[in-house]
Amino acid sequence: MDNTKQTNAGNRIYIYLLAAFFVVFIATGLFLLITNKPANPSQSAQTTATLKEQPTSLPTVAPKRGFVNLSEATESAGIVTFNVVADSDGENVSAYDIQIGYDPLAFDFQSAVSIDPSFQVYPFHKDKLLTLTAVKATQDQTPSIFTNKPVIKLNFKSKKSGNYTFSVLSSIGKETTKFVNTKTQIINPQVNEMNVIVK
Repeated sequence: MDNTKQTNAGNRIYIYLLAAFFVVFIATGLFLLITNKPANPSQSAQTTATLKEQPTSLPTVAPKRGFVNLSEATESAGIVTFNVVADSDGENVSAYDIQIGYDPLAFDFQSAVSIDPSFQVYPFHKDKLLTLTAVKATQDQTPSIFTNKPVIKLNFKSKKSGNYTFSVLSSIGKETTKFVNTKTQIINPQVNEMNVIVK
């Protein structure tokens, strides 16, 4: 009988310990639930959300320096000829790109010839755009500072009569009109357009 009393007393201790553990567990859960519950649900969203503010960078436009213009056109036997005149604003030029827009229904591009013997001109023709890339020969060490200087002679064959516009474009898509100096810095020039009357 002593053995049964001892077993019942041992079982009671386990039951008391289990009940105490259960009460502590429930009390801890209620405490955590009450202390973590926000008073205002929208306040919870504001305090838990992390907003990362990124600095806004505004695109900067490089100032225009110098110019690339088209000179007056002449026409002879259906060929319209004009010069590209450049001013590099005192910069020593090692290369340049020129974007020329025109009406391909009225004109066929014929040729682009460098007037400056230090440069070789590479024309690229696509749709309404003529891209002229001029590169200075690497062995030529003479300074190339353009001062209102004719640099390229252009020839177009006219297809029909009318009033048309040829434009030096600042940019079209990713292509830009620019000078590159001997320090590989880019100079963005002012540009113009010219009206051509074909009779």
